[in-house]
Amino acid sequence: MGAWRFWWAGTRRFYQHWGSYVALIFGTNLVISYLAIPFFNWALEMLLKSQGVAYVSYTNFGNIIVKHPLAALGMLVILLAIIILVYWQFAFLLLGITNILNGRLKTVRAVMQETIQSLHDTSISTFIFFIGYFIVILPFGSYLFTTPLLNKAKIPAFIVSFLLEKPWMAVALVVFYLVVGYLGLRLMTLLPLMIIDQLPWRVAVKQSWQQSRHRVWRYFWHSIIILGMVTVLVTVIYAALYLAQLYFDTTNFGMAAATVNLFIMEVITEIIICYTTAIFMMLIIASYRQDLSLPSADQLHFNEAPRLRRLTRSGVVIGLTLVSGLLVVFNLVYLNGLAISKPLMISHRGVDDGNGVQNTIPALIKTSREKPDYVEMDIQVTKDHKFVVMHDTRLKNLAGINKKPSQLTLKQLQKITVRENGHQAKIPSFDQYLNAAIKHHQKLLVEIKTSSAYRRQDTKNFIKWYGKKLLANHEQVHTLSYKVMNDLKTLDSKQFVSYIMPYNLTFPYTKANGYTMEVTTLNDQFVDKADRHHKTVYAWDIDDTDQMDQMMFMGVTGIITDNLHEMQAEAKSNTDHPGYAKLLLTFMNELSLTSND
Repeated sequence: MGAWRFWWAGTRRFYQHWGSYVALIFGTNLVISYLAIPFFNWALEMLLKSQGVAYVSYTNFGNIIVKHPLAALGMLVILLAIIILVYWQFAFLLLGITNILNGRLKTVRAVMQETIQSLHDTSISTFIFFIGYFIVILPFGSYLFTTPLLNKAKIPAFIVSFLLEKPWMAVALVVFYLVVGYLGLRLMTLLPLMIIDQLPWRVAVKQSWQQSRHRVWRYFWHSIIILGMVTVLVTVIYAALYLAQLYFDTTNFGMAAATVNLFIMEVITEIIICYTTAIFMMLIIASYRQDLSLPSADQLHFNEAPRLRRLTRSGVVIGLTLVSGLLVVFNLVYLNGLAISKPLMISHRGVDDGNGVQNTIPALIKTSREKPDYVEMDIQVTKDHKFVVMHDTRLKNLAGINKKPSQLTLKQLQKITVRENGHQAKIPSFDQYLNAAIKHHQKLLVEIKTSSAYRRQDTKNFIKWYGKKLLANHEQVHTLSYKVMNDLKTLDSKQFVSYIMPYNLTFPYTKANGYTMEVTTLNDQFVDKADRHHKTVYAWDIDDTDQMDQMMFMGVTGIITDNLHEMQAEAKSNTDHPGYAKLLLTFMNELSLTSND
């Protein structure tokens, strides 16, 4: 069956039995999002608290294994439980949708028993294979099938950005994505072979590889058509709601219309998530059938009495209405401008859209004219254990010198010219940079970067030399080093110190005043918990308006950005008496078809 015919056939099947599909998928998503995820978060938090582990990061993972083996073992058990649940979710949806396609010959209870039986029959080696498959392959197919259980199985955006800056690394990253995508297509029928046919993973891999031979392009084209049509559908519906709201904003019914439109948008988004999941599962089932076709509806006797169909559809409508209706209160709060906050604007490395050389005084002065709330900048220790303003661990990129800042004295570094974005400037000492910031009434967010040359005495020197001046001018400090953060708060509890976290696995309990969180895995739960514990949350790096809108919805304290002026304009647009149509447009960016944080 061709890609267009398959999409149309799948869409017709979904429309004919939409109640069954939505009940299956929406119900599963509710269980995962509102029961399973909170339970795992609670279990992990209790585990870490009981074992005296304040935080989890790649910087202390080795320490957890050595000094807190029970915590490490417990985390492994939780990970295995999550993988089991991911398998259950995928298997239950696959078997459930197969059952609907075949005319609902089995009850939901029978499908559940079949799912549990398939899990029970899974060998240890097969289960280990599942771990790698789900973590590596499925997240890359999240536009077609999504589960909040794997929302944190992501490559952080700052790592991707770093890789893309290096040509050979960028090529390697592209190759990696292509290889993973190719493997995903070649193993399209792997899970049905393991779940439905109960084949061992080695046999299933071999058979799936053989079945997909000469069919990769067809699988790819079918996937693209599904994605394309879903995108068109969402765009048309959202555009219609937006245009309608533009009209209603000119009448006396703007507020009422916006409330209704938001309600409609939330219901439709849930239905489209169910539709996308169903069509994707149909594609897997059709690939498993070898002919890329669905069971003929004409030859099926659908085992669903009219009364049961009415009950199913009524239940779905009531469920969707209740869930979306609970959001009406939020809608009213949001439309009155109370659910979206204006965060602090923090210029990353003291520049705005490449207006100078990062971490230099000319760029600081130029950027300060745009009145950011803070300028974020970096300091490192030199060979003579003074503080120099520099981000990179080597001078190669900016100065063409293949040395570390810690290999040169402060005086040697101050003589070096750095070049970037068509600008050039001398490397400043921290004293020079801090004094320039004070002169121009610009507050700083100082990142202390550590290296093999950094000593505990350097933290003491930092407080001794700069502590009073930082407090007097309301500067703030943040660092990726837990030890430095802890020492700073111990030496001077009045200092504002934020702990930098590149990954959100669980909420940390530390002395820090707040957390500087990389945006990829940052979510509402983290921000809400930080607020309850009176901690700030700075999100980095926020460089496009969609991300900016999401951070404003989350209620982060501040955003760190390379595009200061653009983010300032977006924040002003969202908070300076916006029309209801603009608020509706902003809310569209918050709704997601690929995640359920």
